[in-house]
Amino acid sequence: MACPGPEALDTGVVFETRDGMIETHRRFAPEQILIQAEFPDGSGSILETRHGLYLASSTPIEDGVVKVGQKDVFASYADLEKWDEPRPDAAWSNDSSGGGTAKSGPLTTIKLGPCAYPAFEIDLTFNDDPTYTERYHYLPKMGIGLLVASTSDGDEETYTYTEVRAAE
Repeated sequence: MACPGPEALDTGVVFETRDGMIETHRRFAPEQILIQAEFPDGSGSILETRHGLYLASSTPIEDGVVKVGQKDVFASYADLEKWDEPRPDAAWSNDSSGGGTAKSGPLTTIKLGPCAYPAFEIDLTFNDDPTYTERYHYLPKMGIGLLVASTSDGDEETYTYTEVRAAE
């Protein structure tokens, strides 16, 4: 099995977590990634993002059914364009709607099954809820972020990605 690269985002790249969550990342426009996250219980969400990181909208999935009428819009793409392109060892902010602050660490390598990717951590906080933070592993060659932890009022939830493959 070949490790998927950025070209595979045109049809989809599937990431799996230790607890059975499956995320499929697809490029639908330059710098825009659609992420479909599915949990073992049939719930999930469809996320529209810029750089696979900055969230434009979220549409819930319940019992395998996409609930289009329940879509939440967090920011316009014009607002998301005010975010800097992710880079290692840096800090940046966005004062627009859907904005916040970002701080990144050094470039390292992460392993997903037999595949290895250059990556760096990014911590995001948001203007509309400063008690909530997200930590990502950002894969710059792929142009996507993998959510590895979220913290709300001190309660942390973590996600351990274990596998990657091209979508079929």
